[in-house]
Amino acid sequence: MHTPDVWDNTPGSQRKNKRYLARWKVALVFDNTTTKPIFKTLTHDLSMNGISVQYHAEEKINTILTLLLAPPPIDGIPQRIIKLKAVVISSVPFQGGFRLGMTFIKDAELDKLQASIGLYVTEDDSLASYPEGDAFPKLNF
Repeated sequence: MHTPDVWDNTPGSQRKNKRYLARWKVALVFDNTTTKPIFKTLTHDLSMNGISVQYHAEEKINTILTLLLAPPPIDGIPQRIIKLKAVVISSVPFQGGFRLGMTFIKDAELDKLQASIGLYVTEDDSLASYPEGDAFPKLNF
């Protein structure tokens, strides 16, 4: 029997859109009123309305972050940073740290991501990713 891990599309998922396995570089930028430094990591998965990443500590639900998302370079598409706003909706222990699940806040940058995400979809229905993402655990879909 398949035992789903915390990354797959279980019925308890809060995201309504398809999740794509994606190892994209992302920087988590906290509000200026906190003393938390920018944290650089890779995404675990990405959908049209949310994202999950690994973080070193638990984070409060409803924390609003700025995400500097860097899609990997692919032929014919100039690489640029996508600046998104997101709200933390879950913080779950995972792999010696925490998995943060976030939902995007609708704005023009999110519209740009949603319009271009299809360009990154690969044959196995994941997204083109950075090679260093191979060191991250694989997701079971």
